[in-house]
Amino acid sequence: MVPRLRGQEFTEDERETVRRGIAKVRAAADWLESAVDHGEFTLDEQLVQLLKGE
Repeated sequence: MVPRLRGQEFTEDERETVRRGIAKVRAAADWLESAVDHGEFTLDEQLVQLLKGE
C-alpha cells in the first residue's frame, strides 16, 4: 500500500480521516501493551469509545 501512496495528494479531510485511524491503532496498541504487561484484558470504556469512533 505504501508504494502506491507516492505522489498521491490528499485533501485536508482525507488527511484528518487517516489521522483518526492512526490514533485508533495507537490506542489499541497501547492498550494491548498494557494488557500484556499487567495481565488485565478487560476493555477500557474509553478505548471502546475511541475504537467505535466516538
